[in-house]
Amino acid sequence: MRAAHATYYQGHISPCLGNVKIQKIERRQVLSFQKDLSEGELSIRTCNNIMKILKIVLKDAVMDEIIMKNPAEGIKALKEVNAKAAETYHRALTEQDQKEFMQEIAYDYYYEFVAFLLCTGMRFGEAAALTWSDIDHKQNVIHVTKTATFNEDNTRTTGTPKSESGKRDIPLNDTIRGILAKQRKKRSIVISIDKEENRVFVSVYGKMVDNSIVNKAIRSALARLDGKGKPIEDFTVHALRDTFATRYIEQGGSPQTLKTILGHSSLAMTMDLYSHVLPNTKQKEMDNLKIVL
Repeated sequence: MRAAHATYYQGHISPCLGNVKIQKIERRQVLSFQKDLSEGELSIRTCNNIMKILKIVLKDAVMDEIIMKNPAEGIKALKEVNAKAAETYHRALTEQDQKEFMQEIAYDYYYEFVAFLLCTGMRFGEAAALTWSDIDHKQNVIHVTKTATFNEDNTRTTGTPKSESGKRDIPLNDTIRGILAKQRKKRSIVISIDKEENRVFVSVYGKMVDNSIVNKAIRSALARLDGKGKPIEDFTVHALRDTFATRYIEQGGSPQTLKTILGHSSLAMTMDLYSHVLPNTKQKEMDNLKIVL
């Protein structure tokens, strides 16, 4: 059993169901267990991951003919209640924090991955699933056609974006091409044990990149900066996408174009998320406005 799986089992499943014989577990108990998880302090994702482990245990029991039917079969995963985008805090780095952070993480193994996310605005899963064949130098774009997803047993695999708008082309520029060139050199010395040999980014172990590993690298860089007297508010890998979008708007980029780059389904979604940036650019744009009278 994986370490994370064992932690979920020992910390949550065993205390609640460990004293119940597996043959005696009923569907109502599983539903009650899920409800108790959801009403605690755990995130929805963590609750769903714990439920996945329980389902695997019960499924194995069916295969071993210990029980005839999986009492967790058909129980749906919890859904997050989404707040309005404008009410959701999106963490974007300031230009100064961005500069200091990128300098600090420059010698980390995952630097190119972090830089790529920052310069493209791609979602973590999209970049993790990216292959070299998706880099189209002839058309000068990155073809985003797939994303990393989770299997029932919590392992990662490659799937398709959740919506058609997620399938898109992102233009290349000199900075992105430079990052990819460095990554190709680094990639050539990492032996991949992943089935997808053509993947652009892999972990130090040659597997698909996991967000927990990259978040750990981010935390380490932030800790070093804090030790140097340059503290930066904590953030996770998703902040790189928010920072890209913020810089894009700050530097005069069109919200409509940003929508297509980010893979949003509507302009309203983009504007709701990043409208907080517009007041900062309003004065500059008014100063540059020339109307002949």
